[in-house]
Order: sequence, then structure tokens, then C-alpha cells
Amino acid sequence: MNHRSGIRPRERGAVVGMSLVGMSLSLALLTGCGGGGGHGTAGGGKATAPAPAADDAVKGPAYRGPALPGFAARPAWSLRAKSTSAPGALDLGSTLLLAKDAQGDYASTPTGSVLSDSEEAAPLTLEFRDVKTGAVRKALKVRARTVEAVTWRGGAPAVAVTSSTTSKSDGLTEAKTTTTATLYGADGGELAKVPSYERGALLDGYRVEKTGDTLRLTPVGGGPSRTVTCTGTAASCTYDAETGTADASVAHAPLISGGYYAGFLNASDFQTEPEQITLSELATGKQVWSTAGAKIPEGVALDDKGHHPESEEKRILRIADGKVLVGWKAGLSFSSGSWIHAWYDLKSGALLTSYKGAEEVLFSPSGDLAARDVVKFEDFPGTAVWQTADGKRLWEQQGGEHALDPVRFTADGSVLYGVTDDKSATDTGIAVDTRTKKVLAKNLPEENIPSVDTATGYGYVGTEAALFVFAPA
Repeated sequence: MNHRSGIRPRERGAVVGMSLVGMSLSLALLTGCGGGGGHGTAGGGKATAPAPAADDAVKGPAYRGPALPGFAARPAWSLRAKSTSAPGALDLGSTLLLAKDAQGDYASTPTGSVLSDSEEAAPLTLEFRDVKTGAVRKALKVRARTVEAVTWRGGAPAVAVTSSTTSKSDGLTEAKTTTTATLYGADGGELAKVPSYERGALLDGYRVEKTGDTLRLTPVGGGPSRTVTCTGTAASCTYDAETGTADASVAHAPLISGGYYAGFLNASDFQTEPEQITLSELATGKQVWSTAGAKIPEGVALDDKGHHPESEEKRILRIADGKVLVGWKAGLSFSSGSWIHAWYDLKSGALLTSYKGAEEVLFSPSGDLAARDVVKFEDFPGTAVWQTADGKRLWEQQGGEHALDPVRFTADGSVLYGVTDDKSATDTGIAVDTRTKKVLAKNLPEENIPSVDTATGYGYVGTEAALFVFAPA
């Protein structure tokens, strides 16, 4: 008998700060970043001479907000807001991208991964600023409807600048609007042009397209496409651009991670065999691993015949260093924390270690630490922090504490920022020592919870006064 009592992954909206929520989970899952090059300025991008150091950044306003644990007391640089909202930024890994309109106003805090969004194409100057100094490495003058963060080959950060053309109706046919995206790397060099572009449909340099009841991955610039395996009567596999995950009936996995792409077997409520997740190589299309052949870890309840897990819910959490971390639902109970995490060797398939975990997880940038995250529609008892290599718990919240909803770790993993619900009108920000649970800062306004550039360890916040960028402590 099948037990498909699953819920979709938590839909985390545009959280505090200006980090790329849509990308943060997918980049965290990757083993590293490759990159596309290119130095052209085609596609509407006209290069201007980069400033050796941005005077307005270096001489920006002083920071008057609360201290930010894990970061220097004073900002390395700041950029004054011309309007009532701070300049927004897209994190491209050691580069912050800002967009300035013809009047000199900067686009404000991004909505998810989108920095600028307008009905009609408008002139913008894209500033690729050095995270550490604020210097403008490159400035591009473009006409754009939207400016959106995407990922290029190997997970390298990139930006898609879109423009649209509309064909008028001849009286019978409907008017048709076509959107084209020009992709730029973190250095401002052009990577590629993508016709018929749809927002959120580009991942690691592949176009993600729904085809029938499954997904097709088509590389930008040519090359073999890959079709996501999605078997089962009435099966329908989908893609969540916000989290970068592919979803079947009750199984979830990053669509692309570490050079692999996901697939699903028996992905339907109408199947008698358990739902499984597969991993295949992007380069060859060859399947290399499946939960179907994986040893079931201790702590996972089995069905009446003792052959399969009692619950079919499972998810791939991380791929790194030739290993895959899988979360297995321990049983049919809906109780929080009833999950087992297990590491497997991708080459041999061997089960390496397993321990009690959680359904939703926030990883530190290096992936060596994890925190229990909120699950939608379930009571949240508060977070816990553990080592991902062996599951050793560093601490766990107890009764009588305000539940801490984790937002992000600092780059070195030493500080965990989050929000707590103290039953007041608004949630408040808090920072705790990752190893000891010691409260380092409390009552932080949500706008003062820093986003983190993991490539450099720098943090940045935007207030009504300015964009402030801090070096790691």
C-alpha cells in the first residue's frame, strides 16, 4: 500500500535583507562554481569606463544601526540612498550588482531574484561593484524590462537583462509579445542571448521547460538536452524556480546540483511501487544513483512486509564531494523532526552514516552545519543546529524559549541570524552563536539582518539611509 502523506517544501518568500532567496538554496546545494567568460557588450549593453574607486561609496554615510555580530563595527563602504529606500543589490559572488535609472535613482530591494521590473524597457546603468571596496568594476548602459539573477554553467552567478518586442494583431491573430534575455557574468561580460525567455526558467545555463508531464533541460548555446525521468500513471513532475527544486508526488530534489540532475520513478498516487529519486550526469545523461538501490538507514520504519519504508516521502538535501545526503521520512507520523538523514557514496552506493535530521534544513555556506527550518502548516518547536558530517547536535531549543526561525549563517558559520515570534505585532531579528546558542544580538529590525556574500564573507544591509557593506569580523 502506498502512503503519500507529503507536503511541498516550505515557500520562503523574499526574506529580510537583499540576498537571492531563489538562488540561495540551489547554490548551497552545489559543490562549487564554474563560470562562463566573455567580454562583449552586445545586446544593448554599452560599456563605460569603470571607476578606480567609487567616491560616493568610500565617502558614504556612517552606519547608525545596531551592531551586527560576525561583522566589523563600521562598514567597509556605503552608498547613500537618493530616494527613501536603500539601493538594492544582487549578489553575484564577490560582486554586487546595482541598477540605476536615467534619473540617477537606484533600484531598491530585489523581489526574490529580480532587481528591476517595469512594464516597458527603460534605460538603466548596471554597476558591477566590488563587494570589498565598492569600486565599480564595470558599468553597462542597457535598456531593460527586468534585471534578474540566474545561474550559469556550474552554478556561476549571472544576470539576465530582458527586453520585449510585440507583434501587432492583423485583425485575426492576437498580439504577441516575445521576451529576449541577454546574460552577463559577474564581470559584466556577455555570456549569451536567450530568445523566448521566461522568468525563472534558467538554471546553471540550462533552460527549464515543461514538456508534457515532465521537464526538459536545454543548454543555452547548444548541446544535448536532458529529459527528467518522470514515470507512473498520471505522474506529473514540476519545477519550483524559487527553491530550484524538482517535485514529484512526495519526493523532492534539487533539479540540478553538482553536475547531476534529478529524476523520479513511480511518481504518482496511482502506483503500487514506492516513489524513488534518481540522479543522472548532466554531461552524459547516464543514471548513476537511485534511492531504489539505497540501503534504508536505521530509524526509518518499514512496511508490513519489511521491504520498503512505511512512508514514501524522501528528498535529496545536498550533493558534495562525491556524496549525496538524503532525507527519509521516519514513519507516517506528522510529528516534527521525524526524519532520518543519510549520506551515500555516489560511486559505490554505500551508506556512509545516518542520524536524526529534519524535513526542512538551512545549511551554512560551507555545508558543514545545518539548522532545522520551519515546515509549512506544521507547529514549529524552534530550531536545532548540528554538524552535517555526523549529525552531532550542537544545541536544540527547549520549551519556554521563543522559537527561532533561522534565516542565514555568516560565511564562516559562526553566527546564525534568524527571527523570533515573541507574540508581539512583528517578528524581531536575533543573532546567536552557532556553537553555544549564546544570544549575541536581539531586537534587530528585520532590515538589519545582513545578507551574506559567501565568496568574501562580507555582509550587507539596506536601510532608508543607505546600502551598508561590512567586512567579516
